[in-house]
Amino acid sequence: MHKVNGIEAYEAHNRTELLAGLEAKSEYILIKGDYYKEVRKIMDTHLPEHESIGVSMGSAGMLSILNYAVEAVRTSFSNADEMDKKIDRKLNLFKVKKITDDGLLLSLKQLDY
Repeated sequence: MHKVNGIEAYEAHNRTELLAGLEAKSEYILIKGDYYKEVRKIMDTHLPEHESIGVSMGSAGMLSILNYAVEAVRTSFSNADEMDKKIDRKLNLFKVKKITDDGLLLSLKQLDY
């Protein structure tokens, strides 16, 4: 565990540590070292929550179902290994809270509700 601005965060330096933090359902995850750049790219591909809510409401939920199906197909045909696919799915539950030059702090989206 690591403290960031008074917040207890699980610290990860590689994908094995990140997956462990995700599976432990840590509320905050601090990704440090070179690996944070890789995770930042993944997070950049996820649709921001306010956009996904707008899409869902504007389409009476139908686009959410379509988006889920497209994501499932994309993941199944991805050349990423199972660990990377699992990490990508679990990262959908998080949002970027803070970015520094050497790290990325993620927080569970549900903490905002």
